[in-house]
Amino acid sequence: MPVQWYLKEYRPFYIQMIRTTPIRSITHILLGVVLFTSACASLKNQKMSHPETTEITYAVNSLSIVPLRAEPNHRSEMVTQVLFGEYMIVLQTKAGWSYVQLEQDSYKGWAETIQLTPVPEADYKLFKASPKTKVADAVFPILINNKNTILYKGCNLPFYSDGIFLFDNEEIPFKGAVISGIRNSTKIVNTALSYLNTPYLWGGKTPLGVDCSGFTQIVYHLNGYTIHRDASLQAKQGELVAFLQQAQAGDLAFFDNEEENITHVGIVLDNEKIIHAAQGKVRIDRLDQEGIYNEELKRYTHHLRMLRHYFSEQNNN
Repeated sequence: MPVQWYLKEYRPFYIQMIRTTPIRSITHILLGVVLFTSACASLKNQKMSHPETTEITYAVNSLSIVPLRAEPNHRSEMVTQVLFGEYMIVLQTKAGWSYVQLEQDSYKGWAETIQLTPVPEADYKLFKASPKTKVADAVFPILINNKNTILYKGCNLPFYSDGIFLFDNEEIPFKGAVISGIRNSTKIVNTALSYLNTPYLWGGKTPLGVDCSGFTQIVYHLNGYTIHRDASLQAKQGELVAFLQQAQAGDLAFFDNEEENITHVGIVLDNEKIIHAAQGKVRIDRLDQEGIYNEELKRYTHHLRMLRHYFSEQNNN
């Protein structure tokens, strides 16, 4: 309601109070009216300084990493990270934030609109249909539009060919290592091992920090497989493996809590071992039919629920 409405509506009330109130108290009342009016005006100006942003239909991340949050504010949980070169659909804009759906895995969340670069629908569809080439180096600095940009392992290189990728209407040379195509279980395991001792970070999916499902997703992404972001959703993909003895290196093992909800995931290795993000870092622990046994803690830390197989050994790359 406008400030003027409140003053008009409550004017008779204030007049009556002034007539029946001592002079000293009248001063306090008038001071209260002034402060109330000032607060309303300030609130109105604050609201006008954060207008709704213009909706963009498609966008790409042109920064190294952009956090994707559960709610449109900086204090909200980071549910995942958007890496350089990831395209997305913008579903909604609100006070400087965009609610997006990522092209890679359809994951949804809020990103700051100022951190996204709008792109035409045609570019989005072309990228979606094109082969994907990813950065293989843990960290690789490049110049984009004469600006320093750090690329991390797993970043997309849009429309890459012969050492050049296209971004923001610019041909950008890339001299680092790249990964493309669908690769076999040996490559999946080797990629997973390259993240050993990476710090644990909730919502993370870079060599700077990963959580359990971010770790498995980025490893599979680098090897040409698209799996969901969260462990509970990853557990609904692939083929069920009946027994641990039938599991192959590179398969995913899922773990549940007392309520039987999937809460953890890791990558199976040979010799009854598993590599996973837990207890502060990406680590290797013992795996058996009961679950994950941590030698340092001398106890089981996760209860095994199921194993799933995603890849075909016909891929020998």
